[in-house]
Amino acid sequence: MVRRLLNDQRGSILPMFAVVFTVAFMVAAVAVDFGRYVVAGEKLKTASEAAATAAAYSAKRYVRIKIDPGRNHDCCDDGRDGCRPCCRKCGDPFEVVGREDDLIDRKGYRRYCCSCGCRGTPVILDRWVKYEDGGSDAVAAAEMFFYLNKPREMDPSAGGKLQISSVSVRENRSDPLYPSVIVRTEGRIKTLMMDFMDELYPGTDLLSLEVSRCSQGGAFYYDLNGKWHRAAKSLEGCD
Repeated sequence: MVRRLLNDQRGSILPMFAVVFTVAFMVAAVAVDFGRYVVAGEKLKTASEAAATAAAYSAKRYVRIKIDPGRNHDCCDDGRDGCRPCCRKCGDPFEVVGREDDLIDRKGYRRYCCSCGCRGTPVILDRWVKYEDGGSDAVAAAEMFFYLNKPREMDPSAGGKLQISSVSVRENRSDPLYPSVIVRTEGRIKTLMMDFMDELYPGTDLLSLEVSRCSQGGAFYYDLNGKWHRAAKSLEGCD
């Protein structure tokens, strides 16, 4: 009678041990792969931010300025020393549009001056930034910095996947998100331990985990008073 009870207890312990072991393994598997998921997501966010920042700073600063061309050496002053060159007004003030680093920083406005030089310094009428070539430079910068900072866990060689899903260049001056570039990315990591659940529970699709991130990079430029920078409004849910 006693021997029969012992056998019955042993028979009930084995199934219980199998259930407990399975549950413990499943918890450990979720913990390991979820930890990898969180780390990979942070790395993807870093790559996204690098891409957005590089894209935003590819913008070029433009100005519209008013130039007084000054005077030309086109007359002769007959004095005691004979005829000497003198300057006469060569035209009315006019406006020029171009890149700020050329016209202002490198004083490129001087090529519009007459031979006696411009009268005074140019007056800045407007300032803005522009993403040239239809934003292609911004896209190229985003792609380069994204793949330089890509998470190794999402590399195709590791069974993962990653890509830039979209690059939105906001260059319309009436847009509250101007001037900025919004980069959306997505990636996938291969699970190390959770994939066994597909065998236990077909259709769970736990062979990989998907991650997506959004980042916004802003370009800045001085307002007309030259004392503060204009910044784009932050897109909700996209840091």
